[in-house]
This record gives sequence, C-alpha cells and structure tokens, in this order.
Amino acid sequence: MRAAVIGGGIAGFCAAIALGRIGADVEVYERASSIREIGAGLSLWPNATYALRELGLLGPCLRAASRVRRIRLKDPGGREWACVEVTGGETPALCLGRPALLSALLSAVDPRRIHVGRRCEGVSLEPGGEGLLRAHFESGGAPAFDLIVGADGLGSVVRGFVTGRVERPAYRGYMIWRGVAPLMPSPYAEGDITEAWGQGERFGIMPIGDGKVCWYATRSQPESAAPLSRAEILDHFRGWHAPIAEVLAATPDSALVRTPALDRPTTWRWARGRAVLVGDAAHPMTPNLGQGTCLAVEDALALSLLLGRRGSIEAALRRYEEQRRVRAAAIVLAARWIGRFAQSEGWAARLSRGSLPRALLSGGIERAFHAIHGCRAGA
Repeated sequence: MRAAVIGGGIAGFCAAIALGRIGADVEVYERASSIREIGAGLSLWPNATYALRELGLLGPCLRAASRVRRIRLKDPGGREWACVEVTGGETPALCLGRPALLSALLSAVDPRRIHVGRRCEGVSLEPGGEGLLRAHFESGGAPAFDLIVGADGLGSVVRGFVTGRVERPAYRGYMIWRGVAPLMPSPYAEGDITEAWGQGERFGIMPIGDGKVCWYATRSQPESAAPLSRAEILDHFRGWHAPIAEVLAATPDSALVRTPALDRPTTWRWARGRAVLVGDAAHPMTPNLGQGTCLAVEDALALSLLLGRRGSIEAALRRYEEQRRVRAAAIVLAARWIGRFAQSEGWAARLSRGSLPRALLSGGIERAFHAIHGCRAGA
C-alpha cells in the first residue's frame, strides 16, 4: 500500500509511523520549508501514552518528559479547591515540550520520506484507477496513492475533499498565551500541574522535563483585541499565587505564543473512498482537557490497526470512521463546555469562595478524567 500523509506535524508523523509498522510505503508532505513545531508544552494522558507504547514510541517520550502525578486547581491567591490524582494507570501521564515530542517522532521516520515545501492544493480520484487518489501540489506534480491521510490541521485541504467543505473555526471567547521558563519550582519537580481560576481568566503551570516548566494563561476578550506582551501579562497576573510572577519573569519573549481558543463541530464524515482524516483535520478542539494531541495519537494507532486487517482499504476507513467519531465529538464538546465553565465569572467566584465541597469537586473531576484517559484505541 502506497500512502501519502499530508501534514508534517505531530498527527502526521504519528500516522506515518503507525502505517509504516503495518508495511505501508509512506511519504510525508509538509507545506512549510522545514519541519518545526510551534508551541510550548503539551500533556500526554494515559490514553495517549498507551497508544505511543503500542507504536514503539513511549521510550523516547519518557526520556524527554516529566511524569504527572496530580492536578491542583486553585484560586488566584493559591487556595486549593480541588486535587486530582492521575497515577495508577497502565501507562503514565506525561508533560513535555512540543519540540521534544516532534523530535522523538522524527527519529522514527526515514528522512528520505519527508518532503518539505510541498503544499497540497487538492485531492482527486484517479479515473479508472480502482480507487487510487492523486495529491496535487502547488509546486507541481500529482502523484497517485492507494491512501491519502489528511493530517493538515484546521485548514485541511484533505478535509475539503472528504466533506465537500472546510468550515471556518469558531472562536470560543478567550485568548491563550503560552510560554516556557527555564526553571523548575519544587511542586512541579514532584509531578504537579497547577491551574488557578480567576474572573474570566486562568493561569496554569506544568513541568515539561529538562528543568523547564510550560505555563499558559487565558483571558476572555474579543478575538480582535490587541495582543498582550509578556510584560503586560506579568503585570496582569502579578498579584496571583507564587511562582506565577517568577515563571513569567523567567520567560524569554521569544518563547511566548498566542493563540485563540478555537474549535468546530466534529465532522460526521472522516473518510471518502481512500482519503481519511486524523487529528485537527477531523476534530479541532479547545485545549481545556489536554486531549488534542492525545486523540491524534489514538487516531494513528486505530487507523493502522484497522488497515492491518484483511479487507479493502475503503472498508477499513469506514470502520475507523465509525470507531472514532463519537468519542472525538464527545471530547470536543466536553472541552468546549469546560472552557465556558472555567471562563465564567459566576462559577469562578463560587469556587474561589469555597462554596462547593473540595472532596466532591475532586472526586467528580477524577472520575471524568479516568473515563477519558481509560480509552485504549483499537482495543
């Protein structure tokens, strides 16, 4: 089976590695002039680390990451109102830098199979080609493939072929700033993630290995609002609990990333003929559950397991679509709802006053997390 993966990010390389393990001849096409990952850090919850283990990729991720043991939710002053334990699973929860994860994936891909500066501008069915598809590139050429995997993100060209349209992502009312600081305060070295909720704003810190933490801040505002500088973010969160000010002060301006909170309704159609979607091309989501990358890894494993069975490619893609879309749609909706709840000034005020029992909150969040993290793709 000759396969093209359109998109040279985390989802694309996971798909390429997974397909290579079932004997596919895979080429990866990336529109940028080089392979690089823009961003700060990410979480790999047990559902993702299980899939990475099955793909033979968990070892390098473990070496680059910090293990997560608990999530502590706080008010701006540092009072803890919930604590969620995330240990005890079959595979660990990890946090690491996005570049570190991309590096681990690249080490498992033949560099001769990676083609940069190749923007795909369309997919077409080969007339009389028994299901073959052609990927059309802006720079010229339209090679034929038995399978085309769309891992090309929010503006996916392959999604346009599969669904007939690419809808504009929806802005969910808040901006997100992320950065990396070269320090590791003691609670984070022990495997803690903290997230403080204020009035329409949040601030989280997580360890990402190599003596660094990643932080993220959210603020409810119009999409057209002017971006904040690092100094303005520091001034805004100056009165919040330690070590927020220390972490912001240690962050280089070059390490600051700003993104809007975006998602779109999950498409019910993930495949057309021998073209299929993975990752954000299928299910872009807000980052409130830390599941965007995790579901992309799940997608890659599930797709390869189904294609590795006897039967036609088209039948395998139909089974993949049926297996993945309900879970993805549920998590997209859950992440959207949690973001709305967390950014809500009314609920944040109630939590900061301690009007809801800590044990009840912690237990409810823990059960919800375990339900999401307990999925074993392809099982």
